[in-house]
Amino acid sequence: MPEKYKDRIEVYCKEAGIEIPIGFYRHSASRYAVIDLELTPPKLVAKTWFKQEDAVYYLVNLSAGRKTRVLDFKERCELVFNGKSTLERGNAF
Repeated sequence: MPEKYKDRIEVYCKEAGIEIPIGFYRHSASRYAVIDLELTPPKLVAKTWFKQEDAVYYLVNLSAGRKTRVLDFKERCELVFNGKSTLERGNAF
């Protein structure tokens, strides 16, 4: 059986010392996740997204100005926000 995104995200966060909010467990997880790097320890944003456009909307409208990290848990790579409307593939994790 394929590994679920929830499991992948949990393992990654625990290994990296990233806090997982209780709200993360309220819905099924999708492939795109955002980590808020301005908190100590860094904290996973409870909502995950299936489409890049939805993650970009969050970055533009809800986390504008905050230092974040966007991860694609399907391709296992970091995504870099170009500051406009797209995410570009970054380094693998």
